[in-house]
Amino acid sequence: MEHVRGLVDSTLREGSQTVGVAFTLEEKLSHAHHLVRVGIEEVEVGIASPLDKELPSLVDRCRRETGLRRLGLWCRCQEDDLACALRLAPDVLSLSVPVSDLHIAVKLKLKRAAVLKMVARSVSQARTAVEYVSLGLEDATRADPDFLREVVTVACANGVDRIRIADTVGVATPTTIATLVRELRRNFEVEIGVHMHNDFGMATANAIAALEAGAHWADVTVLGLGERAGNSRLEEVAGYLALQCGRPYETTLLKRLSRLTADCSGRKIEAHRPVVGEGIFACETGLHLAGIAKDPKTYEPYEPMLVGARRKLSYGAKVGRQGVADRLRELGLSCQEAELSRLAETFRRQCQALGRPLHDLEVHQLVAAYN
Repeated sequence: MEHVRGLVDSTLREGSQTVGVAFTLEEKLSHAHHLVRVGIEEVEVGIASPLDKELPSLVDRCRRETGLRRLGLWCRCQEDDLACALRLAPDVLSLSVPVSDLHIAVKLKLKRAAVLKMVARSVSQARTAVEYVSLGLEDATRADPDFLREVVTVACANGVDRIRIADTVGVATPTTIATLVRELRRNFEVEIGVHMHNDFGMATANAIAALEAGAHWADVTVLGLGERAGNSRLEEVAGYLALQCGRPYETTLLKRLSRLTADCSGRKIEAHRPVVGEGIFACETGLHLAGIAKDPKTYEPYEPMLVGARRKLSYGAKVGRQGVADRLRELGLSCQEAELSRLAETFRRQCQALGRPLHDLEVHQLVAAYN
């Protein structure tokens, strides 16, 4: 993915829209600092609006204290909001406009022609004051394809740097989003970004598919925070890009960043949560235990230490004959070969009855009964 420019973290904008989440100024600054350490290329710190009295202070302190390389603001194509954004002079201004007929009629109460004029005016105005202008196309995956191309054409004619495709209600699939990205790359010179929602559990897959298809940028949020079912999860997308594609993200810090977000948002990180869960390198199945004992790569996609995790091998009710032998070897115990199969059967039965693996003393007692 040599074309990829990077990830846009929107935890402080989209993530802040999650029901029940309200980051304090200090929490926002802490997030920005951690995102810089992970290596996230662009951070969208908020929504440009004269109603947000804290935003100027946040922008100023992010610049002075966090080391952000690209500070972004999200902004509606409305005069007051745009004026507010331009006063704050972000590195990236991400304008947003609805492009589906449903959104245009219900939200804007306008016709398509008025939307095209709005896009031309807003992009042109932003272009005079901001170094990098992005235009987000809200509900793009439900928009008429011909009108979508018209909007992109007008935006490009007025100097836009990036078109951001928003799958606003999470109905895209990896195939459909990849097709859309390829079409835009084929017909326009502009950079392409994607903003995926997770309503059907495909946000992370859609982000990766878009990048593989030629998108330059993908939006992410820590723990997938966002409206409804949330967005593409930073820890998953960054983890995949780093561990499978060689992108320079500091994956050992993803767990710390995720814990910060969990603490600030009142969320829990499930043990099986990809990349950052405490239990993702726990193993109890006999077949897998045997494979890992020979070579961890047989059942692990990357080394646990790369995400700050540890391998946890559990010899319980699912263990096989070889696993029992390995468990005995751990404790310096042995069993006659002729008795190993019967011992393994008893081992599993006791684990099943207890609902957990046997403690060291219990293994010693079991082996003593067979020797």
